[in-house]
Amino acid sequence: MIYTYLRESAVTETGVDLATSGGPAAHPYFFDGFVERADVAAAALLVVARVARTRFYTPPGMLAAVLRAADPVVTSDGAGLRFESLSACCGVYCRLDLLPAGLDRPPHARGTTNVDVNPPMRDALSGVAGLDPLHLAVGADELRVTTMDGAVIERRVPLPERWVRSFAELHLIARSAAAGATYPPAAVRRFLQSQPRGRGALFAVPAPGGALRLASRPAPGGVGVAGPERLRALEPLLRHATQVRTYGLGTGSAWLLDLPGARFTLQLSPSPSRAFSGEGGILTADEAAHQGWDLADAAPFERHLPLDDAVQPADQPRMRAAEALVASGAVTRSGDTAAVLGTGAVHTVRGTDAVYTVRDTPAGERCTCAWFATHALSRGPCKHILAVRLHRPA
Repeated sequence: MIYTYLRESAVTETGVDLATSGGPAAHPYFFDGFVERADVAAAALLVVARVARTRFYTPPGMLAAVLRAADPVVTSDGAGLRFESLSACCGVYCRLDLLPAGLDRPPHARGTTNVDVNPPMRDALSGVAGLDPLHLAVGADELRVTTMDGAVIERRVPLPERWVRSFAELHLIARSAAAGATYPPAAVRRFLQSQPRGRGALFAVPAPGGALRLASRPAPGGVGVAGPERLRALEPLLRHATQVRTYGLGTGSAWLLDLPGARFTLQLSPSPSRAFSGEGGILTADEAAHQGWDLADAAPFERHLPLDDAVQPADQPRMRAAEALVASGAVTRSGDTAAVLGTGAVHTVRGTDAVYTVRDTPAGERCTCAWFATHALSRGPCKHILAVRLHRPA
């Protein structure tokens, strides 16, 4: 799906006028006012934009990471504003929440748009410091950013389908987060500056004196940080933070910075090579996938995205592959082995190169495929288990 903009972005006498796309009306504004701490908001918006254009993981054999520009998503919930983005590899998610205390007035309405943040806009935000003003007018079809100076050029960029699927997965992942520990920002800065690059399954655990250290095993208050170098995205914001809260998500984690009038969340996938879009949670989800999850409030928030079909279970690649297996007659029930193996029904699934066995067990289905051997059910069921589930009603 390609977005079209109403006009070109431009620099006017009143500031930088940045075009966005989407929306039922010409120029409805969700918010039209000033940010209380312009320097904090500008620094955080730059991190949101930087994450969107960064690839933290390059697959083996890829000679060069080809980055495609992506638009951060902006949501008004009627009280504050949220700016969200995902990395080019979809393994790092970040969100800036401008809270009611950080805005000079509440938003006029609720809504979601995706904004065009291009190099001239980043240059304009980079120039915001001290007591400089920052004015935002955010609507379904337009975002106006007024700074002391700067220039903006329009970019026509699609919202990637992987982003939409990732947002749906992130809601399901974050709602099961376990609170970790709270650290002073200076301790986190020292931790980041002292860590070598590494991509193993490691843990950030509390250390004496309010510090934290890297460990090979989990500990009380610790959280997983596979690929700890990805946390360096937080460095520009630590000087503004009052505290850093951590949340455990298996071998992944979320890091929440409390800022003046704002919060900033960075969430890491369980490993640098794992994209949130492939976690498989929405294959068995039973609730709206358009929601986000606020860790600080332990509550969902609404956002309205295009490409709604991208977050429906039936439209996921694994589900489509499972439906194809069932349609081709590749699934058959081969018996029941409860007396021998302590399992229930057994099915065989004829794949392209091999025949796989799916068994019902008290702990859930098991499959003999390579996907299950690697991930089990931690990333949702494999296509063979899904095919068996689809086959059962018949």
